[in-house]
Parts: sequence; C-alpha cells; structure tokens
Amino acid sequence: MTSPRTAVVLCNLGGPDSLEAVEPFLRNLFSDPDIFQFPAAAFTQGLFARLVAWRRREEASRGYAALGGASPIGANTQDQAWALEQALADLKARVFVCMRYWHPLTGEVVAALKAGGFARVVLLPLYPQYSLTTSGSARNEFLRACARLHYSPDVRFIDSWYEEPDYLDGIAAAIGREAQRFSVPDPARISLLLSAHGVPQRLIRQGDPYQRGIEETARLVRARLAWPRVTLCYQSRVGPLEWLRPYVDDVIREQGREGVDQILVYPIAFVSDHIETLYELGMTYARLAREAGVREYHVVPALNADPALIRALSRLVRTALREER
Repeated sequence: MTSPRTAVVLCNLGGPDSLEAVEPFLRNLFSDPDIFQFPAAAFTQGLFARLVAWRRREEASRGYAALGGASPIGANTQDQAWALEQALADLKARVFVCMRYWHPLTGEVVAALKAGGFARVVLLPLYPQYSLTTSGSARNEFLRACARLHYSPDVRFIDSWYEEPDYLDGIAAAIGREAQRFSVPDPARISLLLSAHGVPQRLIRQGDPYQRGIEETARLVRARLAWPRVTLCYQSRVGPLEWLRPYVDDVIREQGREGVDQILVYPIAFVSDHIETLYELGMTYARLAREAGVREYHVVPALNADPALIRALSRLVRTALREER
C-alpha cells in the first residue's frame, strides 16, 4: 500500500518563534491572496501587507509576549507529527510539518520532499472544517511550490474531516474533563461556548463551506454531550467587515447580564493551542468574563497530541492511501 517514499504533510498556520518574527509573520499572513484581497492586488498586495503588519505588530507582540515571547503552535504541531509518525510506523511513512506563514514554510518543505525522493504525499491540513482561507490556501501554496521546483508527486489531499468519530469523541471527553474544574461541575449549571475562528460574511456568500462545516461540527459535538446550554460563536475578527456572528465577546457580555456564573469555552475550529486559544480566549476573554460578572470561566485546551486526535489523523491517512487514483 505504501513505501518508504510516502510522506504525510501536516499543514498548519504557523506562528512567530520570537518577538522579532512577529512583523514578518504578519506580513506573510496579510500577503496571502486567498485571505486578503486588496484592490489591484497584483500591484498593491505586498505594500498593503507591509503596512497592515506594521500597524498590527505592537498589539500582536503583546499577545505573544504574554505566551513567553513566541507562539506554541510550532512545538504543538511537531508533537502531533511525531505521534502520527509512530501511529503510522507499519506504513513506513514520514510525517512533515508545513506552516503557511512561518517556518518551516511550504517552499522549504517541498524542497525537502523532492530531495528525499518522496513519490507520494498525503497533504493533511490541521483544519477540520474546510475553508479557502485555511485548507484551500495551504493546498494552493503547496501546488505552487511543487510547480516552482518541478516536483510532481502523487498528492492525496484531505480537506474536511470534522466527521471523524475519534476526533469528535476526543472533543467530548476533553470538555467533560475540563468541566470538573468548576466548583459546581454540573452541566446544567455551566454554559458551554463552542468558539470558532470567524471569517467575513462575504466569503460565505461567495460559497465557502466553512460555516456549514462549523455548524455541523457543533451539532455532532452536542449529540455526544448531555449539555443543556450550548452556544456556537465566533472569534478573531479583523477589520471593518461584517464577520460570522454571534461574536464570542458579545455572548460573554450577554450571558453575564443574564446572571450566568460559569462559562466553559471549547475552541471548536482549532486542534493546536496557539495565540487564539491561549491568549485571546484564555486571557483576554477571561478578563472580559470577570468584568461581566461571570464567577468562573475556563477554556478547554485544544486536542494537540491527544491520542483520540492522532487516531483520527491516522485513519484519514490510511484511507487516503487506499484510494485508487
């Protein structure tokens, strides 16, 4: 079914590995035409990316400084890669980490794959719900890098995989574990927020399936939990455009006004802890919850290298390698 020349590439966002890397990381992010479409992009994308990165670097640096001066997403993704390679040991497949906006960048990884003579590649984005802005962007950049290096492997691309039972079971178990930290660990007394990274409404109107995938993931998670109050909401909006609602900060304020005193948040669009889960949800919104009168507020860690997630990823790879091309 496989050979030693089979590679699995785990695609993730990436994050700065030092405070000095924050601005170039942001510049790479805002240069991505699959996410940010500036007027006359062929001529202005780079200029706008540099300007926006410069304007946002101070605020972003505060977040990374609060996490110790770097993003943990690189280490977390590498842990997932090591665990997955062990799970695939019988297939003799190598697992690589590939980051979209910081090292190891896509071009670096493709060069290593070509040099290693890998004839078959399973491209596995660590985004359970497909969006052009995440999985689509990773795929586009990977194929562009292959073309630049005249490298033509057999690429098996996995897009949406939020229906994987082990993944969903892992989420339910993680929520159950974190609920035990509350002084009253009764689901009837805890408001559960499923927080997903937002995207502009315009993208959804153009046909991107992300919102549908998020809503279906939330439905499948709810079906595994005996939880009376569950709210799907969205975080991390940028700029003046209308993004998917409800916004998580609005939900926290509203529930505080209603007298909710225990809130548990699960980052339903993320499988690796990074600035959005640890700083935005774990610090910024924790402070907001206190200000809103919420007595206890906890964030469930992302699955990271949880064995349930690794089982799900292993099954995805094995299925992709069995498919006839």
